Amino acid sequence: MKYALRIVGLLAIIFALYIIVGEQLVGSSSNAYVNTRLATLRMPLDGTIQLSTAPVGGRISAGEVIGGATRRQNDNSEIAWILDGRLQAAADLRAYEADPEISPVVLDQALERLKAYEEAREAMRGQQVAASSTALRSPVTGVIWSLAAHSGVYLPMGEPYARIADCEALFVHATVDQRLYNQLHPGDVAQFRFHDGGVAEMTVSLLAGTGPRTVYETLAVNPTIRQLEGYAVFLESALLDTSGSCPIGKTGRVVFSEGPANWLGELISGIGL
Repeated sequence: MKYALRIVGLLAIIFALYIIVGEQLVGSSSNAYVNTRLATLRMPLDGTIQLSTAPVGGRISAGEVIGGATRRQNDNSEIAWILDGRLQAAADLRAYEADPEISPVVLDQALERLKAYEEAREAMRGQQVAASSTALRSPVTGVIWSLAAHSGVYLPMGEPYARIADCEALFVHATVDQRLYNQLHPGDVAQFRFHDGGVAEMTVSLLAGTGPRTVYETLAVNPTIRQLEGYAVFLESALLDTSGSCPIGKTGRVVFSEGPANWLGELISGIGL
């Protein structure tokens, strides 16, 4: 009995070593994390910004209003002819009212002329106001990643004022060595194993290699210096955010080929354990 227990213990150790070594020998990347692209919001006009959105880290939905932009007050050059005409119509009306010999018909015409200029002035003012302000909306559903301005600040057209991490475009950013990189192809299947538990089936979507570095400026999470020394691989899956938590930055390990633990997991699942 004693020898039998020793043999069982030895086999268990050998089996464990087989699992550990086998898992290490398959194509994998331990430097992997969930990433996404940033939507950069820019001023649609020259003017003052007013933000009413949640602070950095807050969730926001596509189409949700996050503030407004108001153009500086226009001068009166666009409606100068209306203002001049109104002043002249008002002066004519006062002169007619002071002249007892003016007929009621002429007086009514002068009054209608003044009213017409006033209505034209109000209409133009309304058009100026409508053209000088606009609502600012989020183009994506995600997390407010950064705010480059605060309410009351004047910004020129095209100036970025916020960046939003897109929670509907999540992907895994992995780093591999040159040998494994040269074996991969777009469309290859893999697994992303979260360090805190959970597995997501993935598909290789982009072999980004060692550059260009400018691509990282559009991503929410930038790689470390150590990761930049390897070869970047992007993987996509609709199963990354099944809980709706938007796990940007969550780390894990990508396995590009099946290791010994795969058939063991399938066996356990097959017998209902």
